Amino acid sequence: DDAPSDSYGELVSRLLDRAEQFVDLDMVLFDSAFYAKAVLNEINQRGLTYLAPMPKYQPEKDAIGNVEEHPTADMAIRRGCPLKYEGQTHHFQQLIVPSSEKTGSYAVFITNMDRVETEHIRHVVNIYNRRWDIENQYKSIKEFMPRTSSMDFRVRFLVFVFSALMYNLWRLTDYLIKLSLDIPLRDEPVLGARTFVRAVGNFLREID
Repeated sequence: DDAPSDSYGELVSRLLDRAEQFVDLDMVLFDSAFYAKAVLNEINQRGLTYLAPMPKYQPEKDAIGNVEEHPTADMAIRRGCPLKYEGQTHHFQQLIVPSSEKTGSYAVFITNMDRVETEHIRHVVNIYNRRWDIENQYKSIKEFMPRTSSMDFRVRFLVFVFSALMYNLWRLTDYLIKLSLDIPLRDEPVLGARTFVRAVGNFLREID
């Protein structure tokens, strides 16, 4: 109850500060839960490109309706959309594309990229789709997560950090195995997650 509460804009600012200490950032991808003017403005002010799905308000619904009524087009671009936040303004584009989740529906992406041409829409959206590799990796971490019923944030944070370390060790071990066997690194894991966990558990029991 006493924990500080930060806005999405403040949180993203801190995350970007931290990330820029270690890597050169060029593009920021995030899901629609982080869609907020403060977030978009923060990223743009850093000279970075953002790309994300956005909620569908009435203007977006109207634009989707225009695409649906068009005799041949199944995608569209809305250019020069202004975003104003605390006295600062920048322009973005909306990419309206068929949804990959539901047949017959559309998704709307927002980006501050330089002018996107119609023939490049799918390429831009595919950049975002590759983000699912990260999502899938986070789901894989659950394979290494000890069970706990504790609601204490410190305990749950410790469990997550331990799981992330175990996941990284598994990926590193699998990488080294593939390297030694001359197997393409993007192939399916040679060493299964459960097998790795059992091996580590047996090793720790021997030490104990």
